[in-house]
Amino acid sequence: MRVALDTTYILGRGAVKDTYNLLADGIVKLLRVLAAVANATLPAWAEAQGYERYLGSSIKGEATIDWSDRKARRKLLGEIVADADRLLELARQAWVELP
Repeated sequence: MRVALDTTYILGRGAVKDTYNLLADGIVKLLRVLAAVANATLPAWAEAQGYERYLGSSIKGEATIDWSDRKARRKLLGEIVADADRLLELARQAWVELP
């Protein structure tokens, strides 16, 4: 019996995170910046904008979907991407309004 091992080092947090959590991490980073620009706390600003689900320990861990259902997984991913798009638009607006 032969076994092939990939021993290539993978550095960084991306080595252990999947698409859902990588996107959520990016969303949280931008939430922090936008909350600071608005002189608000992260929880208050995120909740006011509808992003409170990103403040938990893991977007996947808190999602109440059937992970064996491909459509449910795609729907969740679509929601995360839509949230990221909406947040990027808020960032663009904040950029324009900076003094």
